[in-house]
Amino acid sequence: MILTNRSTSTQLLVMLNDFYNVIQENKSIDIVYIDFAKAFDSVPINRILYKLKSIGIAGKIYTFIKNFLENRTFRVKIENTLSDSYPTLSGVPQGSVLGPLLFLIYINDLPKYLPEGIHIKIYADDVKLYIEHNNDLRTEVLSEALSCIEQWSFLNGLDISLEKCVALYVGKNNNKRTYKLLGKQISEVDSVRDLGITIDSSLSFSQHYEKIIKNAYFLTHQIFRVIKTKDINKLVFCYKTYVRPCLEYATEVWNPSKLETSHQIERVQKFFTRIALKICSITPRNYEERLKLCKLKKLAERRCISDLCMTYKFITGHTHLRPDKFFIFAKRNLRRKYLIQNKGYSFKTKNNFFIRVINIWNKLPREVIECANHKKFRVLANCVDFGL
Repeated sequence: MILTNRSTSTQLLVMLNDFYNVIQENKSIDIVYIDFAKAFDSVPINRILYKLKSIGIAGKIYTFIKNFLENRTFRVKIENTLSDSYPTLSGVPQGSVLGPLLFLIYINDLPKYLPEGIHIKIYADDVKLYIEHNNDLRTEVLSEALSCIEQWSFLNGLDISLEKCVALYVGKNNNKRTYKLLGKQISEVDSVRDLGITIDSSLSFSQHYEKIIKNAYFLTHQIFRVIKTKDINKLVFCYKTYVRPCLEYATEVWNPSKLETSHQIERVQKFFTRIALKICSITPRNYEERLKLCKLKKLAERRCISDLCMTYKFITGHTHLRPDKFFIFAKRNLRRKYLIQNKGYSFKTKNNFFIRVINIWNKLPREVIECANHKKFRVLANCVDFGL
Protein backbone atom coordinates (compact mmCIF):
# COMPACT_ATOMS: atom_id res chain seq x y z
CA MET A 1 0.00 0.00 0.00
CA ILE A 2 1.54 3.31 -1.13
CA LEU A 3 0.56 6.30 0.94
CA THR A 4 0.45 9.81 -0.52
CA ASN A 5 0.93 13.24 1.08
CA ARG A 6 3.39 11.89 3.61
CA SER A 7 6.95 12.90 4.42
CA THR A 8 9.59 12.48 7.10
CA SER A 9 8.49 15.84 8.52
CA THR A 10 4.82 14.93 8.85
CA GLN A 11 5.66 11.62 10.52
CA LEU A 12 7.98 13.28 13.04
CA LEU A 13 5.49 16.10 13.71
CA VAL A 14 2.69 13.65 14.49
CA MET A 15 4.94 11.48 16.67
CA LEU A 16 6.29 14.45 18.61
CA ASN A 17 2.77 15.80 19.05
CA ASP A 18 1.94 12.49 20.77
CA PHE A 19 5.01 12.95 22.98
CA TYR A 20 4.13 16.51 23.95
CA ASN A 21 0.55 15.52 24.77
CA VAL A 22 1.82 12.76 27.04
CA ILE A 23 4.23 15.14 28.78
CA GLN A 24 1.44 17.68 29.23
CA GLU A 25 -0.46 15.01 31.19
CA ASN A 26 2.62 14.29 33.35
CA LYS A 27 2.93 10.81 31.89
CA SER A 28 5.93 9.01 30.42
CA ILE A 29 6.61 7.44 27.06
CA ASP A 30 8.92 4.60 26.01
CA ILE A 31 10.17 4.39 22.43
CA VAL A 32 11.99 1.42 20.89
CA TYR A 33 13.72 1.78 17.54
CA ILE A 34 13.96 -1.41 15.47
CA ASP A 35 16.67 -2.00 12.87
CA PHE A 36 16.42 -4.80 10.32
CA ALA A 37 19.81 -6.01 9.14
CA LYS A 38 20.34 -5.27 5.43
CA ALA A 39 16.59 -4.94 5.04
CA PHE A 40 16.42 -4.20 1.31
CA ASP A 41 18.92 -6.95 0.49
CA SER A 42 17.30 -9.60 2.69
CA VAL A 43 13.73 -9.68 1.37
CA PRO A 44 13.07 -13.26 0.15
CA ILE A 45 11.95 -13.09 -3.48
CA ASN A 46 9.42 -15.93 -3.14
CA ARG A 47 7.89 -14.23 -0.12
CA ILE A 48 7.46 -10.85 -1.82
CA LEU A 49 5.83 -12.57 -4.80
CA TYR A 50 3.41 -14.30 -2.43
CA LYS A 51 2.51 -10.99 -0.82
CA LEU A 52 1.94 -9.37 -4.20
CA LYS A 53 -0.58 -12.06 -5.05
CA SER A 54 -2.26 -11.77 -1.65
CA ILE A 55 -3.03 -8.07 -2.21
CA GLY A 56 -4.50 -8.73 -5.65
CA ILE A 57 -1.62 -8.02 -8.00
CA ALA A 58 -1.87 -10.47 -10.89
CA GLY A 59 -1.74 -10.71 -14.67
CA LYS A 60 0.87 -8.84 -16.69
CA ILE A 61 1.90 -6.62 -13.78
CA TYR A 62 2.66 -9.63 -11.60
CA THR A 63 4.54 -11.34 -14.45
CA PHE A 64 6.59 -8.21 -15.05
CA ILE A 65 7.57 -7.93 -11.37
CA LYS A 66 8.29 -11.67 -11.21
CA ASN A 67 10.64 -11.41 -14.20
CA PHE A 68 12.17 -8.28 -12.68
CA LEU A 69 13.08 -10.10 -9.46
CA GLU A 70 13.87 -13.64 -10.53
CA ASN A 71 16.84 -15.09 -12.41
CA ARG A 72 19.21 -12.38 -11.20
CA THR A 73 22.89 -13.16 -10.67
CA PHE A 74 25.81 -11.37 -9.11
CA ARG A 75 29.59 -11.46 -9.32
CA VAL A 76 32.32 -10.02 -7.12
CA LYS A 77 35.16 -8.03 -8.66
CA ILE A 78 38.55 -7.64 -6.97
CA GLU A 79 40.82 -5.39 -9.03
CA ASN A 80 40.60 -6.94 -12.52
CA THR A 81 39.41 -10.37 -11.43
CA LEU A 82 35.72 -11.40 -11.50
CA SER A 83 34.28 -14.30 -9.54
CA ASP A 84 31.85 -16.85 -10.91
CA SER A 85 28.18 -15.89 -11.15
CA TYR A 86 25.84 -16.81 -8.32
CA PRO A 87 22.03 -16.64 -8.23
CA THR A 88 20.35 -13.90 -6.21
CA LEU A 89 17.65 -15.44 -4.02
CA SER A 90 16.76 -12.39 -1.97
CA GLY A 91 16.62 -8.61 -2.05
CA VAL A 92 14.82 -5.92 -4.00
CA PRO A 93 17.07 -4.10 -6.50
CA GLN A 94 18.35 -0.90 -4.92
CA GLY A 95 18.73 2.12 -7.12
CA SER A 96 15.56 1.24 -8.99
CA VAL A 97 12.16 2.94 -8.77
CA LEU A 98 10.40 -0.37 -8.17
CA GLY A 99 12.74 -1.56 -5.39
CA PRO A 100 11.54 0.74 -2.57
CA LEU A 101 7.94 0.24 -3.69
CA LEU A 102 8.26 -3.53 -3.36
CA PHE A 103 9.84 -3.20 0.08
CA LEU A 104 6.95 -1.01 1.26
CA ILE A 105 4.50 -3.66 0.10
CA TYR A 106 6.56 -6.29 1.89
CA ILE A 107 6.62 -4.52 5.27
CA ASN A 108 3.09 -3.10 5.05
CA ASP A 109 1.43 -5.91 7.03
CA LEU A 110 3.72 -5.51 10.08
CA PRO A 111 1.27 -3.31 12.10
CA LYS A 112 -1.39 -6.04 11.84
CA TYR A 113 0.77 -8.31 14.01
CA LEU A 114 0.95 -5.84 16.89
CA PRO A 115 -1.34 -5.64 19.94
CA GLU A 116 -3.88 -2.84 20.36
CA GLY A 117 -2.69 0.29 22.10
CA ILE A 118 0.79 0.30 20.61
CA HIS A 119 1.92 3.15 18.37
CA ILE A 120 4.04 2.25 15.36
CA LYS A 121 5.69 4.52 12.82
CA ILE A 122 7.26 3.12 9.67
CA TYR A 123 9.23 4.97 7.01
CA ALA A 124 10.80 2.55 4.53
CA ASP A 125 12.88 0.25 6.77
CA ASP A 126 12.86 2.64 9.76
CA VAL A 127 10.52 1.22 12.41
CA LYS A 128 9.76 2.54 15.88
CA LEU A 129 7.27 1.51 18.54
CA TYR A 130 6.12 3.62 21.47
CA ILE A 131 3.64 3.55 24.33
CA GLU A 132 2.54 6.12 26.89
CA HIS A 133 2.23 5.03 30.52
CA ASN A 134 2.20 5.98 34.20
CA ASN A 135 4.93 3.50 35.15
CA ASP A 136 2.21 0.87 35.17
CA LEU A 137 1.31 -2.34 33.36
CA ARG A 138 0.85 -0.52 30.04
CA THR A 139 4.53 -1.08 29.44
CA GLU A 140 3.65 -4.77 29.04
CA VAL A 141 1.98 -3.86 25.74
CA LEU A 142 5.28 -2.64 24.34
CA SER A 143 7.03 -5.77 25.58
CA GLU A 144 4.36 -7.89 23.89
CA ALA A 145 4.73 -5.86 20.69
CA LEU A 146 8.46 -6.58 20.62
CA SER A 147 7.71 -10.31 20.80
CA CYS A 148 5.36 -9.86 17.85
CA ILE A 149 8.12 -8.07 15.93
CA GLU A 150 10.37 -11.08 16.54
CA GLN A 151 7.73 -13.44 15.17
CA TRP A 152 7.07 -11.25 12.13
CA SER A 153 10.76 -10.95 11.30
CA PHE A 154 11.21 -14.72 11.57
CA LEU A 155 8.23 -15.44 9.32
CA ASN A 156 9.34 -12.87 6.78
CA GLY A 157 13.03 -13.73 6.65
CA LEU A 158 14.35 -10.42 7.95
CA ASP A 159 16.98 -10.45 10.68
CA ILE A 160 16.88 -7.91 13.49
CA SER A 161 20.15 -6.06 14.06
CA LEU A 162 20.04 -6.08 17.85
CA GLU A 163 23.10 -3.88 18.31
CA LYS A 164 21.33 -1.11 16.39
CA CYS A 165 18.04 -1.39 18.29
CA VAL A 166 17.76 1.19 21.05
CA ALA A 167 15.28 2.42 23.66
CA LEU A 168 14.59 6.10 24.38
CA TYR A 169 12.71 7.15 27.49
CA VAL A 170 10.77 10.43 27.69
CA GLY A 171 9.20 11.81 30.84
CA LYS A 172 10.57 13.26 34.07
CA ASN A 173 9.41 10.37 36.26
CA ASN A 174 9.95 7.55 33.78
CA ASN A 175 11.11 4.41 35.58
CA LYS A 176 12.85 3.24 32.39
CA ARG A 177 11.69 -0.31 32.23
CA THR A 178 14.08 -2.60 30.37
CA TYR A 179 12.93 -4.29 27.16
CA LYS A 180 14.27 -7.35 25.40
CA LEU A 181 14.59 -8.55 21.83
CA LEU A 182 15.83 -12.02 20.90
CA GLY A 183 16.40 -12.66 24.59
CA LYS A 184 18.81 -9.76 25.01
CA GLN A 185 18.30 -6.37 26.64
CA ILE A 186 17.81 -3.38 24.35
CA SER A 187 20.35 -0.63 24.99
CA GLU A 188 19.15 2.64 26.50
CA VAL A 189 20.21 5.89 24.81
CA ASP A 190 19.84 9.58 25.69
CA SER A 191 19.37 10.54 22.05
CA VAL A 192 18.70 8.88 18.72
CA ARG A 193 18.90 9.92 15.08
CA ASP A 194 15.35 9.60 13.75
CA LEU A 195 14.83 10.23 10.02
CA GLY A 196 17.75 12.65 10.01
CA ILE A 197 16.78 14.50 13.21
CA THR A 198 18.54 13.91 16.53
CA ILE A 199 15.86 13.50 19.19
CA ASP A 200 16.87 13.47 22.86
CA SER A 201 15.02 12.32 25.95
CA SER A 202 14.19 15.89 27.00
CA LEU A 203 12.98 16.84 23.49
CA SER A 204 15.32 19.84 23.56
CA PHE A 205 17.01 19.10 20.19
CA SER A 206 20.21 20.55 21.66
CA GLN A 207 22.36 17.81 20.14
CA HIS A 208 20.68 18.31 16.77
CA TYR A 209 21.45 22.05 16.84
CA GLU A 210 25.06 21.37 17.75
CA LYS A 211 25.47 18.84 14.96
CA ILE A 212 23.97 20.87 12.12
CA ILE A 213 25.85 24.04 13.12
CA LYS A 214 29.16 22.17 13.27
CA ASN A 215 28.50 20.51 9.91
CA ALA A 216 27.47 23.82 8.32
CA TYR A 217 30.69 25.53 9.43
CA PHE A 218 32.72 22.60 8.11
CA LEU A 219 31.03 22.82 4.69
CA THR A 220 31.47 26.60 4.67
CA HIS A 221 35.22 26.28 5.18
CA GLN A 222 35.35 23.59 2.49
CA ILE A 223 33.68 25.90 -0.01
CA PHE A 224 36.11 28.71 0.71
CA ARG A 225 39.03 26.28 0.45
CA VAL A 226 37.99 24.50 -2.75
CA ILE A 227 36.05 27.08 -4.78
CA LYS A 228 38.49 29.60 -6.21
CA THR A 229 36.40 32.51 -7.41
CA LYS A 230 35.79 36.18 -6.73
CA ASP A 231 32.24 36.01 -8.08
CA ILE A 232 29.91 36.56 -5.11
CA ASN A 233 27.00 34.94 -6.96
CA LYS A 234 28.92 31.69 -7.42
CA LEU A 235 29.85 31.56 -3.75
CA VAL A 236 26.25 32.23 -2.71
CA PHE A 237 25.08 29.49 -5.09
CA CYS A 238 27.47 27.02 -3.38
CA TYR A 239 26.20 28.14 0.02
CA LYS A 240 22.56 27.63 -1.00
CA THR A 241 23.41 24.23 -2.50
CA TYR A 242 25.59 22.70 0.22
CA VAL A 243 25.40 24.67 3.47
CA ARG A 244 21.89 26.03 3.88
CA PRO A 245 20.14 22.65 3.33
CA CYS A 246 22.05 21.30 6.36
CA LEU A 247 20.49 24.04 8.47
CA GLU A 248 17.00 23.70 7.03
CA TYR A 249 16.10 20.02 6.77
CA ALA A 250 12.75 19.47 8.52
CA THR A 251 12.92 22.78 10.39
CA GLU A 252 9.22 22.43 11.21
CA VAL A 253 10.20 19.64 13.58
CA TRP A 254 12.93 21.44 15.54
CA ASN A 255 12.53 25.20 14.96
CA PRO A 256 14.11 26.56 18.18
CA SER A 257 12.07 28.57 20.67
CA LYS A 258 15.17 30.03 22.34
CA LEU A 259 16.56 33.21 20.78
CA GLU A 260 20.07 32.17 21.76
CA THR A 261 19.85 29.00 19.67
CA SER A 262 18.30 30.89 16.77
CA HIS A 263 21.19 33.37 16.88
CA GLN A 264 23.75 30.55 16.90
CA ILE A 265 22.23 29.13 13.72
CA GLU A 266 22.04 32.58 12.13
CA ARG A 267 25.73 33.17 12.81
CA VAL A 268 26.61 30.56 10.20
CA GLN A 269 25.03 32.69 7.47
CA LYS A 270 26.52 35.85 8.98
CA PHE A 271 29.97 34.25 8.87
CA PHE A 272 29.56 33.03 5.30
CA THR A 273 28.39 36.36 3.91
CA ARG A 274 31.10 38.30 5.74
CA ILE A 275 33.94 36.09 4.47
CA ALA A 276 32.43 35.88 0.98
CA LEU A 277 32.51 39.65 0.65
CA LYS A 278 36.10 39.72 1.87
CA ILE A 279 37.16 37.07 -0.67
CA CYS A 280 35.42 38.98 -3.47
CA SER A 281 37.09 42.25 -2.43
CA ILE A 282 33.74 43.90 -1.69
CA THR A 283 33.57 46.67 0.87
CA PRO A 284 32.48 45.32 4.28
CA ARG A 285 28.79 45.85 5.10
CA ASN A 286 26.45 45.07 7.95
CA TYR A 287 24.43 41.85 7.92
CA GLU A 288 21.23 43.40 6.55
CA GLU A 289 23.09 44.91 3.62
CA ARG A 290 24.99 41.68 2.97
CA LEU A 291 21.69 39.81 2.77
CA LYS A 292 20.40 42.25 0.16
CA LEU A 293 23.58 41.98 -1.86
CA CYS A 294 23.51 38.16 -1.75
CA LYS A 295 19.72 38.03 -2.22
CA LEU A 296 19.30 35.95 0.93
CA LYS A 297 16.72 35.93 3.71
CA LYS A 298 17.46 35.49 7.38
CA LEU A 299 17.40 31.82 8.35
CA ALA A 300 14.91 32.61 11.12
CA GLU A 301 12.53 34.08 8.53
CA ARG A 302 12.90 31.07 6.28
CA ARG A 303 12.09 28.74 9.19
CA CYS A 304 9.02 30.83 9.94
CA ILE A 305 7.88 30.54 6.32
CA SER A 306 8.46 26.77 6.41
CA ASP A 307 6.27 26.56 9.53
CA LEU A 308 3.51 28.50 7.78
CA CYS A 309 3.72 26.42 4.60
CA MET A 310 3.45 23.22 6.59
CA THR A 311 0.45 24.67 8.45
CA TYR A 312 -1.14 25.55 5.12
CA LYS A 313 -0.66 21.96 3.96
CA PHE A 314 -2.30 20.60 7.09
CA ILE A 315 -5.25 22.95 6.87
CA THR A 316 -5.92 22.55 3.15
CA GLY A 317 -5.69 18.75 3.09
CA HIS A 318 -2.26 18.45 1.46
CA THR A 319 -1.28 15.88 4.07
CA HIS A 320 -2.97 12.58 4.91
CA LEU A 321 -3.98 13.95 8.32
CA ARG A 322 -7.25 15.51 9.45
CA PRO A 323 -6.59 19.16 10.38
CA ASP A 324 -9.26 19.19 13.12
CA LYS A 325 -7.24 16.56 14.97
CA PHE A 326 -4.46 19.08 15.50
CA PHE A 327 -6.10 22.50 15.28
CA ILE A 328 -9.28 24.14 16.50
CA PHE A 329 -10.78 26.65 14.07
CA ALA A 330 -12.52 29.86 15.08
CA LYS A 331 -16.20 30.05 14.18
CA ARG A 332 -17.02 33.60 15.20
CA ASN A 333 -14.70 35.59 12.94
CA LEU A 334 -16.14 35.09 9.47
CA ARG A 335 -13.74 37.49 7.81
CA ARG A 336 -10.86 35.05 8.20
CA LYS A 337 -11.22 31.67 6.60
CA TYR A 338 -8.77 29.95 8.91
CA LEU A 339 -8.23 31.37 12.36
CA ILE A 340 -6.62 28.80 14.61
CA GLN A 341 -7.40 28.76 18.29
CA ASN A 342 -4.94 27.49 20.86
CA LYS A 343 -5.54 23.95 22.15
CA GLY A 344 -3.58 24.65 25.28
CA TYR A 345 -0.11 25.85 26.12
CA SER A 346 2.47 25.24 28.78
CA PHE A 347 6.23 25.45 29.17
CA LYS A 348 6.41 21.71 28.51
CA THR A 349 4.78 21.98 25.09
CA LYS A 350 6.16 25.29 23.82
CA ASN A 351 8.26 23.51 21.16
CA ASN A 352 5.26 21.66 19.75
CA PHE A 353 4.77 22.71 16.13
CA PHE A 354 0.97 22.66 16.44
CA ILE A 355 1.14 25.23 19.24
CA ARG A 356 4.12 27.23 17.99
CA VAL A 357 2.55 28.14 14.63
CA ILE A 358 -0.71 29.51 16.02
CA ASN A 359 0.45 33.06 16.75
CA ILE A 360 2.30 33.63 13.48
CA TRP A 361 -0.55 32.10 11.45
CA ASN A 362 -3.13 34.37 13.03
CA LYS A 363 -1.02 37.42 12.15
CA LEU A 364 -1.09 36.64 8.43
CA PRO A 365 -3.17 38.93 6.19
CA ARG A 366 -6.47 37.51 5.02
CA GLU A 367 -5.39 37.38 1.36
CA VAL A 368 -2.46 35.13 2.31
CA ILE A 369 -4.52 32.75 4.45
CA GLU A 370 -7.19 32.37 1.79
CA CYS A 371 -4.67 31.80 -1.01
CA ALA A 372 -5.79 29.27 -3.61
CA ASN A 373 -2.71 27.05 -3.85
CA HIS A 374 0.44 26.16 -1.97
CA LYS A 375 2.92 27.71 -4.42
CA LYS A 376 1.14 31.06 -4.37
CA PHE A 377 0.89 30.87 -0.57
CA ARG A 378 4.67 30.50 -0.29
CA VAL A 379 5.22 33.46 -2.61
CA LEU A 380 2.87 35.67 -0.59
CA ALA A 381 4.29 34.46 2.74
CA ASN A 382 7.77 35.45 1.56
CA CYS A 383 6.53 39.02 1.22
CA VAL A 384 5.26 39.23 4.80
CA ASP A 385 7.42 41.11 7.32
CA PHE A 386 7.69 38.88 10.42
CA GLY A 387 9.79 41.38 12.34
CA LEU A 388 12.57 38.86 12.98
